[in-house]
Amino acid sequence: MRYLLFFLAILMLVTLACGGSATTTPAPDNQPVFTSTLPVPSASETPSPVETSTPAQVAGLIRVDTLEQEVYPFEENGKCSLAEAVVAANTGELKDSCAAGMVGESIIELMPGEYRFTHADTSPPLFEWMPSLLEVGSALPEIVFPLSIRGNGAVLIRDEEAEPFRFFEVMVNSKLTLEDMTLQNGDVVEDWGGAIYSSNASMDLKNVRFIDNHAELGGAVYFTLGRITVGGGEFIGNTSVTRGGGMFIDSSQSTIETTRFEANDSGSDGGGMYLETVRLVLTDSIFLKNRVTGESYGNAGGGMYASHVELMITGSQFYQNESPMYGGAIGINNPELAGIDPEEGDPIQPLLSSPVVTDFLTSIPGFQSTLEAHPSGIYVEFHESAEIHDNCFANNVTLNPDDPNWTSGLVGRASVADGNYWGDPSGPSGMGPGTGDSVGKRLVFAPFLTSPQDFCDPNLSDQG
Repeated sequence: MRYLLFFLAILMLVTLACGGSATTTPAPDNQPVFTSTLPVPSASETPSPVETSTPAQVAGLIRVDTLEQEVYPFEENGKCSLAEAVVAANTGELKDSCAAGMVGESIIELMPGEYRFTHADTSPPLFEWMPSLLEVGSALPEIVFPLSIRGNGAVLIRDEEAEPFRFFEVMVNSKLTLEDMTLQNGDVVEDWGGAIYSSNASMDLKNVRFIDNHAELGGAVYFTLGRITVGGGEFIGNTSVTRGGGMFIDSSQSTIETTRFEANDSGSDGGGMYLETVRLVLTDSIFLKNRVTGESYGNAGGGMYASHVELMITGSQFYQNESPMYGGAIGINNPELAGIDPEEGDPIQPLLSSPVVTDFLTSIPGFQSTLEAHPSGIYVEFHESAEIHDNCFANNVTLNPDDPNWTSGLVGRASVADGNYWGDPSGPSGMGPGTGDSVGKRLVFAPFLTSPQDFCDPNLSDQG
């Protein structure tokens, strides 16, 4: 299924890059420059009465003025709902009282408050050649072109009695920027991405909270084949049936900083976050009380599980995370570095092994340059590595009854994890010399820190 989705996504991406779409609306640059500054008259200007009483409308700025959910077909009631605002952004046209967006450069401004959703959106696809591949719908129309939504503290919540749905689906070649909002109680049952699903696109999450969302993969966020940045966010109480209680990131470039993962659960690997074929830089973040329950087929990485990755983790904290067998805080599997066969390997290889597929793809003009310009960055100079430095680990656990806490802190073949504090001045236990959180074999853990860093929580950074 993963490779089928990849193949379809690449075909759509190449179609966009080669100008083969059937629509007359051009796909915009994937990295638009957003502007949100209102015009300010100079000191010599005298504002007219209209300018004094009515704020100027910035081109592409759409202001939502109701908390009510409106669904397709939208009623003309003189209000601008969030769903109508997304339609205005996608089309560049007026929708009810919503201002016309600028395709690829629209900004939606939310009024503060609670947006409660009781129904999934039923709008027809904007383009027939870009259908959704998901089984469960979303509360809002698909994000087709780059769009920024400023939340102003708004809470988007799926009603407890509502049918299953997520909030956003981000389509091929688009970009979604979310700022200062909460996404709560999204539930797609056995589909992917409880709050957000994104494929072959980019995403920027700034001060976004994900609370109590649920999915099979990626309890809050499922992100594949793209570039994602997360800053100042929180993932709290999200759950997945299998992998990635908080986030599932696949075949992507990612940066996460100043983000909190707390009390997220997965049935399989990666209670807080699951990564596969990913470049990740993680800084100044905290993983607290995340858990792999073992109810599915995986048993590693209570805080985080990473497979086939380029990984850099610094200045972060891992406390009281739990897994059944390995890597209570972090589990890492870099099979090429470890000298073993990868489970799935590079996601493009199964495609390129087929002469039929290879001939078809390479016959498309600009195919290779399209891959190299892909927002994921995965197709250019990807090499496995795991560097974990200047972090605090304490009170993480594994529950293996035959060998308890063998790798409560970290298990990572061919990983470099020196310069960390392991919960006790004596250093890590397991393969280490001390009594702190335990570490597994084939892991560089020395020299280790004998006291926690200043940024480490004094109530959690020591064993107690």
